[in-house]
Amino acid sequence: MGSEAVSQLEPGRLHVFSDFDGTITDKDTLVFLAENLGGGPEMVRAIGRLIHEDKISLRDGIAAEMRSIRAPFSEAVRLLRDQVSIDPGFPIFAKWCAAEGVPLTVVSAGFRELIDLFLPAAEYPLVKILANRLRPDEKSGWQCEFRDETPFGHDKSRALIAARERGYHLGFIGDGLSDRAPAEVADEVFAKHNLAEYCSDRGISFRAFERFDEVRENLIERLKLS
Repeated sequence: MGSEAVSQLEPGRLHVFSDFDGTITDKDTLVFLAENLGGGPEMVRAIGRLIHEDKISLRDGIAAEMRSIRAPFSEAVRLLRDQVSIDPGFPIFAKWCAAEGVPLTVVSAGFRELIDLFLPAAEYPLVKILANRLRPDEKSGWQCEFRDETPFGHDKSRALIAARERGYHLGFIGDGLSDRAPAEVADEVFAKHNLAEYCSDRGISFRAFERFDEVRENLIERLKLS
């Protein structure tokens, strides 16, 4: 577990990056859709085991889960809006970042088409989103267009490294497997679930959190902002 000691941050230099699925949302949208509209829970568990055992990449696992879905996208939208929600503290966090001039970027191994359902540009005009793209296909299964050729399909750490080269101090918020690489390069890590375990095992300093309110309060205290 990371140190709880309060260290000050320099205003104007902080850039916050956040995972989406399981971090901003209460459920992983990809797992939820694969379980409910695709191959089902047992298929998802089997793919998860293969990923955990390093027999397939996360990228290939996600592609397989999405290919198992042949439902109309409109049905996915209905289910997601009905059964998945975002952390109630996230909208407040995003508004705080905008008000204080802190860049906020969502980096996801999931899909822009799903993220936009929860974070529409009209409501989050200053939140940048970096994610894969999805092409729902009811005949051959949903198809993925990944951002890069890495085993994750989207190496989130690249965005953080680019921000560091521009002089930013990097904050990262995450929870899962695709968040390990950015956690390893970030200056500040807020972690929960599997990412917290990974950071603890690897000796990566982090602050445990459950809600975005905790992240915002920590940053306010350390930036001495209102």
